[in-house]
Amino acid sequence: MKDLCQPKYVGTRVSKKLQVRYPRQIVKAQNKSRKTKKGNTILAVDIGTTGMKMGIFRLTGSKLSLVCQFSQEYELNIYNDGLFGDIEQEKWKTVFIAGCKEMKDFISDVDVISLSGTTPGLTAMDKSGRALLPAILMLDQRSRKQARFIIETIGIENLLKTTANMPVAGGCSLASILWIKDNCPEIFDKTYKFGHSNTYFAHWLTGGFAIDPSSASLTALYNTVQNDFTWNENIASAFGLSLNKLPQIIPAYESAGRMSNSLARKLGFKKEPPVLIGGNDAVLAAYSVGINEPGDIINVNGTCEITLVCLDKCLSSANYNIRAHVLKDRWLTLHVMNAGGKALDWYKSLFCSELSAEEFYNSFLPQAIESWLNCQSSVTYIPYLMGSRYSLEPLKAQLLGLTQQTTREEILAGIVRGLCEYQKEHLEEIGKKIPLKDVIHVTGGATNPALMRAKSKWMRDSEYIHNEQSSMKGAALLGQKYLDS
Repeated sequence: MKDLCQPKYVGTRVSKKLQVRYPRQIVKAQNKSRKTKKGNTILAVDIGTTGMKMGIFRLTGSKLSLVCQFSQEYELNIYNDGLFGDIEQEKWKTVFIAGCKEMKDFISDVDVISLSGTTPGLTAMDKSGRALLPAILMLDQRSRKQARFIIETIGIENLLKTTANMPVAGGCSLASILWIKDNCPEIFDKTYKFGHSNTYFAHWLTGGFAIDPSSASLTALYNTVQNDFTWNENIASAFGLSLNKLPQIIPAYESAGRMSNSLARKLGFKKEPPVLIGGNDAVLAAYSVGINEPGDIINVNGTCEITLVCLDKCLSSANYNIRAHVLKDRWLTLHVMNAGGKALDWYKSLFCSELSAEEFYNSFLPQAIESWLNCQSSVTYIPYLMGSRYSLEPLKAQLLGLTQQTTREEILAGIVRGLCEYQKEHLEEIGKKIPLKDVIHVTGGATNPALMRAKSKWMRDSEYIHNEQSSMKGAALLGQKYLDS
């Protein structure tokens, strides 16, 4: 186990089946005019689980317009029989530098940078901000023992009353921190701050350590129910963790500091823009489409599939996560399927490897869904291809009810139905506590019209509205809030 604490292993244990590769993309709008007023250009950065998106937004009056964007994917490290899931933080920096280079005609005008980040992306940092281990992702399952220990020590009722979340491996920062303490004590001792992806990235840009409430919510250390920007000292002390090892909690729309002069010059910025700490990517996706009233719903489709429902009071449960919203006096449920779009990618690689991505998603997938949308099928999909965020046990996916007559189209339709029914359970549970709206906003790269029809049939009979680039736009809206203040 000690070898796993040595940075030398980084990048050597990538599972080929779980690598995600997409081409680098840059898109520029037709209007390339750079004659703008002072203080109206925002760089939004979405540090996703499998890739980064960057967008330059211009603010004209109250209108926010995307004028240039860049995206590039990176590889995750999935190893130890799928139990470990992490990424080298240098990959985030490398893509950001590439994006600045590609968008050099626009970068010099940037007045503020705003972050959206995958959470946790738990990173142990020394005093200079250097990462001591790869960032532990929410897909990670190494800390199940520690998650169970947290529950046994504090009690699930007390945890839900204070942090509003049940600790689980990967999705709970404290569990990952305790895993480091138990298995890599020398790294735990060297750690100056533990933070999430936005903490690490903001420090690289500014030298300041900070985190926001939406990101802090899943640490099992934040007073999520009170949502008062304070860490829970009693929980931290129960596990020998000093609050000094945690970053300052600030509102999502506040700055962690200005970009350092040397880095700004190197990357082509004429100014030293303030860097907003931003928030969790799913929360900012919700923010971008106006999820702000109780009962508002958004369904986010990417590597993971997440359904969020807006709350005006903190209604915690062991069956879903709760995040503080970036808005005052608002919370969001967070019901996560670790393998959402990833399940479709897995199916394609196994059953339809002869098809291109375009053929599979634009032709085969819609045909399979339409063929079985109104038909009875014996195929059942248990959707835990990458485990569960709500179980201490290593749950596995299952395909049941197969016969000699079962086709690959029926299997795919069964997988889609299983994913939809998983989210349906959450909406039914939360719908017993608050009235739900009849509109569901849908966002993320792993969706299309056929999947939306499937959701309407198998998840919830509602009006579905598709939105693009939501997490990045949410970060831009925070930048607009900062510039307007």
